[in-house]
Amino acid sequence: MKTKLLVLVLLFVINGAMAQRLNRFQNSQTVDSFFSLKSVRKHPLVLAHRGGPGPSDTENSIVTFAKTAQKLPDAIIEMDVRMTADSSFVLLHDATLDRESDAKGAVAERTSTELANVKLKTMSGALTEQSIPTFTDVLNWNSNRYMLALDVKPGTDPLRVMKEVEKHRAVHSVFVICYSMAEAQRVRAQYPTLWLAVGVNSAADLDRLETSQLASDRRLIALTPQKLQPVSFYERLHKLGVLASVGTYGATQLDEKPMTEAAGGYREVFRQGGDIITTDRPIDVSILF
Repeated sequence: MKTKLLVLVLLFVINGAMAQRLNRFQNSQTVDSFFSLKSVRKHPLVLAHRGGPGPSDTENSIVTFAKTAQKLPDAIIEMDVRMTADSSFVLLHDATLDRESDAKGAVAERTSTELANVKLKTMSGALTEQSIPTFTDVLNWNSNRYMLALDVKPGTDPLRVMKEVEKHRAVHSVFVICYSMAEAQRVRAQYPTLWLAVGVNSAADLDRLETSQLASDRRLIALTPQKLQPVSFYERLHKLGVLASVGTYGATQLDEKPMTEAAGGYREVFRQGGDIITTDRPIDVSILF
């Protein structure tokens, strides 16, 4: 009898832990706490650019997302959302299929059924058996466990994407990357508690932000230049309650250098005022802090 009771208790605890893990981001309080701007932060948040694929991995794929999240549960998983010819949503960075898959042509000219037969290539160009994931696939996989950064590509309406997010009750486990302050304000009007990210690339952009409704509403991430700005630039953002994201990916950037050379640069990004490091190698960067 005692043994059966112990087993039942253990099952209850395990099931409870699993349920908590599957709905980690379940309301606005949980996401606000995740992004809270702390006066003393010991390490930056790490955003896995396109999921953080290595040379033998596929970008924007559930396989890569799961690999990164397993090793770094607090990573923000970034993905690129595009609309198909039949108004469905899939993940692919480029507007065309040429570089990332075994097919050619524009994503917007293919239906979701046609795209289901397309296979992804790794970052080094090797063909895999992985299919292009639909956005629905990703939301089902995530189940509010990890924070997702949605780079909704030009030509795809972020409000339509958010309707899909709403269907899956996942509004609190995503934030949307907007391509202009006007677009950000449009999304904010419909989703007042949603976190948004928008480019703040100059002092002039910062001036505009300081007088905008976006800043007063908070829940905002500034996508700042890859070239480090003066400390005062990040301080102005922080006074508004806005987090600063700094990208370290791309040609000549830190991600392209050996880790022995780049380590000090990543730490300098954080010391200077970067709250989020957007990187192609999230695991390696996280170990530095």
